[in-house]
Amino acid sequence: MALQKLLDEPKGKTTYYPRQAFLLHVFWEAPNQSAADKVLDALQRCSKATCRDTPCVPTYYFRRSALDASLIHEKPLTVGDHPQLRDALKRMKVGVPKPAIQADLVRRGLNPDLLDMDPATPLPQAMQQTPVILEFTELYLDERSFYEHAGSKEYLAAYGEVIAPGLHNRQTTVRLGYPTAEIRDRILAPMLKEQVEPLQDRCVLWRRPPVKPQSPTLLSMDVPGAAKHAMEILPDSLHQLSTTLVAFPHPLREGRVRVLAILPLLPDRRLFQELANVTLNGIEVHCDKSHLDIVQNDMALVDFRCLHVVQEVKCGYLIHDKAETVDEINDQSGLKSGT
Repeated sequence: MALQKLLDEPKGKTTYYPRQAFLLHVFWEAPNQSAADKVLDALQRCSKATCRDTPCVPTYYFRRSALDASLIHEKPLTVGDHPQLRDALKRMKVGVPKPAIQADLVRRGLNPDLLDMDPATPLPQAMQQTPVILEFTELYLDERSFYEHAGSKEYLAAYGEVIAPGLHNRQTTVRLGYPTAEIRDRILAPMLKEQVEPLQDRCVLWRRPPVKPQSPTLLSMDVPGAAKHAMEILPDSLHQLSTTLVAFPHPLREGRVRVLAILPLLPDRRLFQELANVTLNGIEVHCDKSHLDIVQNDMALVDFRCLHVVQEVKCGYLIHDKAETVDEINDQSGLKSGT
């Protein structure tokens, strides 16, 4: 869609086309806390525009990862340790012209002279900073909502800051669901190079909540083994309550599965107890600030034998505040209730 046409298109549609829904989950390594803060600040502005314009993007949520913080063992100390410099040196070895690599480092705010140093040379103190892992979860119900969520000047300005050079060392995107061939071939595959995973039995990409969500909650869990096994051992109550429930192999951890469950209400102590009876590597619970104490108290009364963390939702939203009004368009261009 042409940019001006996209900007001029009326927004706020609450209907979507069937069999086009897909979820993107991104693991984003920022080079330091300052870069992570810049990314999250810009994404918060993206999310405000998305929430205003596209109810058919029911989830658009960004956060610092607690479960994956352990992937970062130490800060880089030498030229060879620095992820972006290490990547630049690899590209030189395979024949990428040095001037092109130097220009890219300048765009990233890095001194290109570092390429000429021995990889064992200590980095300047200012570059010896610990990276930060961020996670993004985005759910689009159809092609139209994917395009229109980016169809505002506010969004485009903020997103330009997100993709500014130097704000990430690496990123890995996992995709589940059924984007149209146009989105897949023109955007997702060439730009994101996403890892495509199948939807397991019992997975739910999107189930419309029956009423307006009062206290949306995300349960992000790591489970040992395979995705199929993870879905089989999760409690039935979690499946029944979730508007979204997916499982996929963790792209950065061998032998682990990431489970994402989005609920329109707070989990109760009974659900936490059922989850504590499942073998988990870790669990994060994300909720509104006003519910932090309730969730922390309930989790403290349950014997989780793994890392368990409660985090406040600060950037984006878990379930759109108009989610209960969203409807699928049927093949005769009418509407049917639910999804």
